[in-house]
Amino acid sequence: MSATPAEPPTAPHPLPYALAVGLGAALLFAVQPIAAHGVLPAFGGAPAVWTTALLFFQTLLLLGYAWAHLLTTRFGARAVPVHLAVVALAAVALPILPGAVPGLNPETSPVLAVLAVLGRTVGLPYFALAATAPLVQARAAAAGVRQPYVLYAFSNLGSLGAVLLHPLVLDPWVGARAQAAGWSWGYGLFALTLAAALWPVRHRQTLAAAPVRSAEDAARPQARTWRWVVYPALGSALLLAVSEAITADLSVSPVFWVLPLGLYLASFVLVFGRPGWAPRRVFGPLLALSLAGLAALQLWGYAAPWWAQVGGYTAALGLSCVFLHGELVRARPEPARLTAFYLWQSVGGALGGLAVAVLGPTLLPLPMELPLAVAAAAILALVEALARRPATAPREGPRVLALLAGAALLVALAVPVWKRMRGGAWLTRSFYGALQVRDFLPHSEKNALRHLLDGRISHGFQYLREDRRREPTAYFAAESGIGRLLSAAGPPRAVGVLGLGAGTLAAYGRAGDRFVFYEINPDVVAVARSRFSFLSDTPAEVRVETVDGRLGLAREAPQGFALLALDAFSGDAIPTHLITREGVALALSHLAPGGVLAINASNRHVDLGRVVRAHAAHFGLRWRFVRHTARSPLGPYRSDWYLLSADEAALAPVAEVGSDPPDAEAAPVVFTDDHAPVFSILR
Repeated sequence: MSATPAEPPTAPHPLPYALAVGLGAALLFAVQPIAAHGVLPAFGGAPAVWTTALLFFQTLLLLGYAWAHLLTTRFGARAVPVHLAVVALAAVALPILPGAVPGLNPETSPVLAVLAVLGRTVGLPYFALAATAPLVQARAAAAGVRQPYVLYAFSNLGSLGAVLLHPLVLDPWVGARAQAAGWSWGYGLFALTLAAALWPVRHRQTLAAAPVRSAEDAARPQARTWRWVVYPALGSALLLAVSEAITADLSVSPVFWVLPLGLYLASFVLVFGRPGWAPRRVFGPLLALSLAGLAALQLWGYAAPWWAQVGGYTAALGLSCVFLHGELVRARPEPARLTAFYLWQSVGGALGGLAVAVLGPTLLPLPMELPLAVAAAAILALVEALARRPATAPREGPRVLALLAGAALLVALAVPVWKRMRGGAWLTRSFYGALQVRDFLPHSEKNALRHLLDGRISHGFQYLREDRRREPTAYFAAESGIGRLLSAAGPPRAVGVLGLGAGTLAAYGRAGDRFVFYEINPDVVAVARSRFSFLSDTPAEVRVETVDGRLGLAREAPQGFALLALDAFSGDAIPTHLITREGVALALSHLAPGGVLAINASNRHVDLGRVVRAHAAHFGLRWRFVRHTARSPLGPYRSDWYLLSADEAALAPVAEVGSDPPDAEAAPVVFTDDHAPVFSILR
């Protein structure tokens, strides 16, 4: 009697693994805007906070993938219990609470400070979550799940869902503390889900113990491995560079952080879930169009409407990433090398983040990371396309032409950036932005001036001729709202200003006056003192504090200012923490009786008037709106000043020129530290 052959083991259902990786990935990306937003106020709302945060998260992702690879290759049956212990240990960091950030030491590197704060608050939970996707996929493959790479699509689908949830639900309706509390509860659910998925297969031998290599992989191991690094590095660099471009020109807000991140993740969902939906013949030309679109946006610059900037940048990023990550998925190995593949992929992501967040600001005098990333992607795409030509076709000539075409694209993108340096007498770049000082020397000596730019935004200018250099200019001209207040006669007064620029407001100083400027960027302080003379020419007593304005006010006793100006919103990267209800309450506490709070609401993209009027109603303040356009050799400077006071008499100097704002019928919008919906006030 012959023995009945044993039936092959039934492959386990992939649902428990899909739930574990999906929930883990959702938490992995949901925490990013929550944590970064909590750090933002301590660093003046600088756009580099988000790019530095992305570098932190990519580095932790690398460490998590390395941990998963180590567990898979070295720990055997102990891998699951050991990792579940790490997941449980990470719960000691819960709940994560945003905003608990100590004051910044001016001598500390802002990049290191951001990394340290994030490490203390979310480092351990993020590390535990980061190892989830590769570890679960490896265990699922060992248990017999077919096509474990599809689980990576579930992972990115969970990430994408969390990212889309933020602008659609969380940012409009849910405060930051409620988001942090919900995330902490979600982490507990994740721990239970992960244990339920992995514990039954904890004794299964991993496939890494007996690697099997495909013929193609054996023939070109090095060529394939470099693709695992280069393609994700370029995708990561484009993500950070596009995110920085959007936030620098619009607002540093989670809603603008998550849109590029969502498109980046969607590309992974597409190519790992259905690689056939991203054919080269379609997305190769789309890549070329997207790169051309990025170049056009660079040329259009800050003047482009916000919807054109956001739509153009994110669409180009998404198409580029589909192409790059499509090539990545075509280079993936067999499941036996799955964790190594993800480890190298995370190395590439971290390298791309390092290039944009650290190396670029350190080595490049102006923000050129986006043009460089675009040119690198174009060169790689052209070289790869030519490398796939039939073996009988001549290659050296086309390769040279491809490199020349990529170099030409680089030059075409770089020239507009470098043209901004023309006439630059002083140039520097730091965590807080890129500064330029340019001398404008027309034929008329009367109009010769020195101009300060922060990024692409004018931050004031000064006439060079002796008889005009004490003349207030730009947004602070004598006929502007703040100019009329400061020109009015009266006794000696104390004036506070959040935002230094060229120091123009010091031109209104009189003997006996006291002016205090709060400026977070040390480079701005240096240039105001060395390249402009407003601060040294004034007869008033001047003190400059190198600190975020809100933090500076918070650590001082009430200053009794007759006027306190919030002048941090006329350019790019609006620091919303300065204009929340709590921030305005702090500013009001530093006013003398009858003092005036002056808010410069001049901004191309954001309607801050709706927020200011909500604060005026809440605090019972009288207000006047003054719009003025000052003529200058550089063109018109339109200023929109809101002047608020509890004392109607304090607003007398602007009583006759005050007017209704253009958006007077629009509903007020409340900003608080817990909830500041920037998207609702975009023009």
